[in-house]
Amino acid sequence: MVPIKVIIAEDDSSMRIVLRKILEDIEGVAVTAEVEDGRTLIEKVEEQPPDVVFLDVDMPGMDGLDASREIADLQPKVFIIFATAYPQYTRQAFEVYAFDYLVKPFKPDRIRKTMERIKGLLLERKRVAVTEPSQRPEHQDTTKKKLMVQYRRHKVFVNLADIVLITREARKTVVYTVDKKFKISESLGELEEKLDGSMFIRCHQSFIVNLDMITEIIPWGQKSYLVKLSYIEEDAIATMDKVRLIEERLSTV
Repeated sequence: MVPIKVIIAEDDSSMRIVLRKILEDIEGVAVTAEVEDGRTLIEKVEEQPPDVVFLDVDMPGMDGLDASREIADLQPKVFIIFATAYPQYTRQAFEVYAFDYLVKPFKPDRIRKTMERIKGLLLERKRVAVTEPSQRPEHQDTTKKKLMVQYRRHKVFVNLADIVLITREARKTVVYTVDKKFKISESLGELEEKLDGSMFIRCHQSFIVNLDMITEIIPWGQKSYLVKLSYIEEDAIATMDKVRLIEERLSTV
């Protein structure tokens, strides 16, 4: 199995040593970088995309909460784990989709359990479950409706029924259809306003999914879920409240 790549962001060198030692003692985990501030963390995430980031809340230049928001725009599927001396930021941390929140002094067993959970979830993510419905869904005759997107210098008209997923990757908006992938300039917010709200849902700040394409929803982190989709190997992440909404919407279909 490919090692789980971890970046540690912590301005206290002694705490970095403690975290590195705990993590390197866990089989299948590799610490690929250590940084002292939020801005450098963002640069490292761009240069060497990790699977997991351990970060402090209080860091110079850019704090951990702001850094985690930027990471969501770069690599929204990175597992964010806050490791901090400040227990009062738990709510803010989970608002930016943190996977876990550890309070210093760290307990090695807690970190090991967190990493074991992540190992299991990464294996689940790699389970390919690309399904193709025997009949293309016709949701309120949206097969006749199109979304215009700016792709390179072209205007591309995409059938709404063919859109599976819209997400953010490396600061770009990416539209996945049943057979193509477009990187476009519009933001998720701009596209959300154009889409049919009865057919699409913004299930996370970095993901919009076609309700007709959802095949499976799996627990993912403390307050989030993994959403598997038809036609593509990519998946989405959904918050707990959005999963409830998805269940309500699909139960009426």
